[in-house]
Amino acid sequence: MRLVVDTSVLVGELLRASGRARLGDDRLELFLPEQMWAETRLELPRRISALARRRHLDVAVADELASLCIEAVESNVVILDEAIYAAVEDEALSRCQRDPTDWPVVASALTLSAGIWTNDNDYLGTGVPTWTTQTLQIWLDRN
Repeated sequence: MRLVVDTSVLVGELLRASGRARLGDDRLELFLPEQMWAETRLELPRRISALARRRHLDVAVADELASLCIEAVESNVVILDEAIYAAVEDEALSRCQRDPTDWPVVASALTLSAGIWTNDNDYLGTGVPTWTTQTLQIWLDRN
């Protein structure tokens, strides 16, 4: 299944071993617009730091988690150069009424004839199929 991954889903999946395993499932072709990769690189260290503080983790453990997260993206997610999806920016913007900053995800999905993996309702009504983590896992369990 071909999916463009929403930033918040990607970060959440990266922080859990089960999520990193799901990202590595061979039945999934995963894509991320380069703008969302930039967001992920900013958000991930913040989330890892917060997790380390909450769970009183050693710095070495937090650093290892960060390495595992980056490795999971590099191994399983194709980062899309903006040139690939920029041609449909106007169309994507017209579909992103709830949050115009989501346009790169919608544009990528339109360009690739892909769905969007998200737990965010902002993608509803964009005319692109959406998959929550729960519905995706049900599909994976059946196939």
